[in-house]
Amino acid sequence: MRELTQLPNLGPKLARELEAAGITTDTELRALGATAAWERLREINPDRDCANSLLALEGAVRGVRWMSIDPDERRRISAYAEAGRRSPDGPPLTNRPSR
Repeated sequence: MRELTQLPNLGPKLARELEAAGITTDTELRALGATAAWERLREINPDRDCANSLLALEGAVRGVRWMSIDPDERRRISAYAEAGRRSPDGPPLTNRPSR
C-alpha cells in the first residue's frame, strides 16, 4: 500500500479530502474506483464536482497522469462530471463496482 499522495495526480489537498471520505490507501481507491470515490468526495465537499477532480482520480486509479487518458474517454468522463449525474451514459469507468 502506498500513501495517496504517491499516486499520479493526487496532491495533499485531494488526498486529505479522500481520507476524510474514508479512502486512506491506494488499494482502497482502486477497489472503489474513480467514479465512486468522486461521488464520496462530493458528499463531503460539494464544490468538488469538477471534471478535473474526476480525471485526476481516474488517472490515479490507473496509475497514469490524467493527460495520458484517451481524449475521447476524457471527454466522456468530463461530460459525466459536468452533468453531475450519479450514473454515466455508456460503459462504466475503470474499476467501478457493479451494483
